[in-house]
Amino acid sequence: MTFRRVSPNGEYRTLRLASENGRWELGMSPYSHGMRLRMGFAGCPPRVMDFCMGRDESLFPQVLVAVLKRLEAVEESAEPEVIDAAFPWAGTRADLAVHLTQLIDPWQHGSCP
Repeated sequence: MTFRRVSPNGEYRTLRLASENGRWELGMSPYSHGMRLRMGFAGCPPRVMDFCMGRDESLFPQVLVAVLKRLEAVEESAEPEVIDAAFPWAGTRADLAVHLTQLIDPWQHGSCP
């Protein structure tokens, strides 16, 4: 699955990306505990992925690139369970304080062959 940048909206206030055929949206929004990276069906509240990235802005690009890289192997027609399977250690609400290294450098943790 690939994404393109589109205008932010109420669900994705800082960054909003739409999948190639428009089925999915992925983006970032600020919240009281930091920035969240979220994903959901286009036009619906993001309920498929919800990662708290914290407040360290230097990590946001790395996390976004790592998530997009994992999603490249997922077909746009995939169901939410397939997207969850791309992040087996996380479920839908990852704690990046625990899983950040595994997301950014999966080779260190045996996530990739």
